[in-house]
Amino acid sequence: MKKLLSFCFGLLLAVSAIAQEETPTANWPYLYPDFMEGELLRFNKNPNKARFNIHLNHSELHYLDKDGIIKESDVLGATGLVIGNDAYRNVGGKMMKILAQAEGGFVVLETRANYAAIVRNDGAYGTTSLNSTTTKTFLYNENVINGYDGKLLTDVYADLHAMKEDSESLPVLTNVYLVIGIDVIPANKKSVASMYGVDKKAFKAFLKENRIDWDDPQDLVKVIDYVTAEQ
Repeated sequence: MKKLLSFCFGLLLAVSAIAQEETPTANWPYLYPDFMEGELLRFNKNPNKARFNIHLNHSELHYLDKDGIIKESDVLGATGLVIGNDAYRNVGGKMMKILAQAEGGFVVLETRANYAAIVRNDGAYGTTSLNSTTTKTFLYNENVINGYDGKLLTDVYADLHAMKEDSESLPVLTNVYLVIGIDVIPANKKSVASMYGVDKKAFKAFLKENRIDWDDPQDLVKVIDYVTAEQ
């Protein structure tokens, strides 16, 4: 039964990843296909409600103001975000999706744009692939090569949304982390074993005994519980 649930969960993650890869474009560097109603949660304050989206350059949180202008949200003092059916944790100013939660911490997913995959020197006659792609929205030559760093072409939502399909698909990179107190650790055996207070030999035995799957968020919760118990 556990294997079946793990398979289903993995399948859902795979479908989700495929869907996300199809959504962002160079003109629409956002995690979601549109801004959605959400709540920004803050310490000892009422949540801020707005239409939010997550920019894939540095996991920045953007929102729409009443005039339809896209702005970056101040996340200082924010604990997290609820947008649609997803919950996020503020990790050093970046909004990372919560995959699982333990008493001692969180398993979070960071999704960011892979700009290097679309700004590359493989076009005709030494041009970049962006230069060799003619669209009405791209700037010219060196402006694209040197200045293309994920900044929005316009902060007017209606204009940006209208032209989001007029550019290349934007590949994404994902990283999973364990958030334990103030520590943010890549979710892999080497990184966790290198943490202060973790006995490498005992940790290795724990992993073997519990058959930890580093791709399973619920198994990563067990890792968090183990680490917090050792500290």
